[in-house]
Amino acid sequence: MAEAVKECEVTHKDLKQTFHTKLSGVVIRGGALAVKQALFLEFFDSKVKEFENNNKSNFRSYKTTYNNCVEFFGKKKPTFDELGEDFKDKFIMFLERTKDYKMNTINKQFTNIKAIVGKAYKLKLHKNLDFKNFNTDKEPAVNIFLTLAELEKIYNLNFKNHLHLDRTRDSFIVTSFTGLRFGDLGRVRSDLIKGNSIRIQAHKTNEVCQIPVHRYVKAILEKYKGVMPEQLSNQKTNENIKVICRVARLNEVYEKPFTKGGKRKAVPDRFKKWQMCSTHTARRTLCTNLIYQKVSPYVVMKISGHKTFEAFEKYIKLDEKMVYDSLKEIEMFKPVPVVKPVKKASSKKPMEYLDYPPGDVATGKVL
Repeated sequence: MAEAVKECEVTHKDLKQTFHTKLSGVVIRGGALAVKQALFLEFFDSKVKEFENNNKSNFRSYKTTYNNCVEFFGKKKPTFDELGEDFKDKFIMFLERTKDYKMNTINKQFTNIKAIVGKAYKLKLHKNLDFKNFNTDKEPAVNIFLTLAELEKIYNLNFKNHLHLDRTRDSFIVTSFTGLRFGDLGRVRSDLIKGNSIRIQAHKTNEVCQIPVHRYVKAILEKYKGVMPEQLSNQKTNENIKVICRVARLNEVYEKPFTKGGKRKAVPDRFKKWQMCSTHTARRTLCTNLIYQKVSPYVVMKISGHKTFEAFEKYIKLDEKMVYDSLKEIEMFKPVPVVKPVKKASSKKPMEYLDYPPGDVATGKVL
């Protein structure tokens, strides 16, 4: 309570809210036998504020999930023990009918809830393990990557009269050949290059990545005198990337089937490739191109900084041609050469029309 009083102007409303945030629960009256039941929304709110203060990259995703939970529960203040199978079914129905969410968006809401409830469980705020069964269906994502030829086309675009696009293009190319996350891109400097490699410690995972330096990366660093330019926001960068890829005429069409509001859409949405490009496309591009060139996935993971193969797979996109080209090289699918039997020469010479001079069969006259 003393900490709550220090942190806010003492009004009835603010003090009560801050007090409950600090308490992360509600005291059930009962004298010496009083117990504290942790409140789900109060704990969730405190974690969202913590994520925001720590600049957690997916803070907004958690914030959206929290707001959805507040809207779903209304005036009710549920404890963690109330989060069971019944909550799961009703919350899914709420997200489908009220929010009209897609299947994968619903899956993301429960992923965030499981993370929050799991943190509370580790803090021993509850003993409810039902949250481990909060699994929902998920549709496979339609991800794209850029070929080396497409990257070359983007690299050679002339944006000298559009500085914001020029810098975004250069950053996108550097990411496509280093696999660095968006947050690490601004730390790329020439003085980190030793020989033909660059070593950078990833901010998100603290993994040290040693990355071979591509000639495009060297040229771009020389262009900016050894230091990458200041990065725009993720949102603005994604907008610029779509413009750049549109100028590069990446017009291949992809269909994205999905289920929305609990109903499968009969006709999938159609998108051109440039519409699907983002900062994530660059990392996925590097991983996919390396795998296509027969680099071990575990070697690629060291470059990309992924800790688990499951997370790494999300960034890999192998199209049908790549799969075919890879499979046709293995021994199992190589065609067996057909050896034609050699015909034995006959001792008798067959009668042929050419053994006789051409003539009139009816008269026997030689022509």
